[in-house]
Amino acid sequence: MQTVEKAIPQISSHSVEEFLRDNPDFFVGREDLLDALTLSHEEKGSVSLVEIKLQRQREQLQSVQGEQQKLLNLISNNDRTLRHFIQSEKRMLFARCGEQVLSVLEYSAEQLKLKADLGIQDHQNSAVTVSKENWQRFKSQHLGERGVYLGRLKRSDRELLFGDKAANFDLGSFVIISFEHPELEGFLSFYSEDGGHFEPSQDTLYLGHLAW
Repeated sequence: MQTVEKAIPQISSHSVEEFLRDNPDFFVGREDLLDALTLSHEEKGSVSLVEIKLQRQREQLQSVQGEQQKLLNLISNNDRTLRHFIQSEKRMLFARCGEQVLSVLEYSAEQLKLKADLGIQDHQNSAVTVSKENWQRFKSQHLGERGVYLGRLKRSDRELLFGDKAANFDLGSFVIISFEHPELEGFLSFYSEDGGHFEPSQDTLYLGHLAW
């Protein structure tokens, strides 16, 4: 009598994945099986599913801790900068002319290892003179409602604001603060040689004190 062999059904990896997702308690009571399952690893040869899960949890925890530390550093830096510029604002109130205001700002910037510049639209006696066309173009492209830009600037944008001085700023990062007064319009800039010192995601509350 001829023996009839039963065909073994083919199980796809998708079917296995779907089954395990639909049955999250499958390994309950089957801990020995869970411990016995291993995957190949480039460095360790083979590791169990439990080890892989623990490693992923450790990596996720390290990532969260890293983000928390970055946030704490940012808050600390903003708080220190805010207190510093509030003191500068008080000194500026006693300034008798624009040159004294700029002098206070430059001194404050130096204390924070920054470089300060004051750019005034179509004003030949300003430290930085920017044409109305260039300034309006930069405002429309970068400032928006906040009136503040933080981060790196492309060479073309640096040339819009600083003209021939653009070559003095290379790989660093900027804060550009817009200001408007009855007879003057322009910007105050702070520059750091550290390209990551100012970033678009940073809070700008402390900068509002300088745009008066």
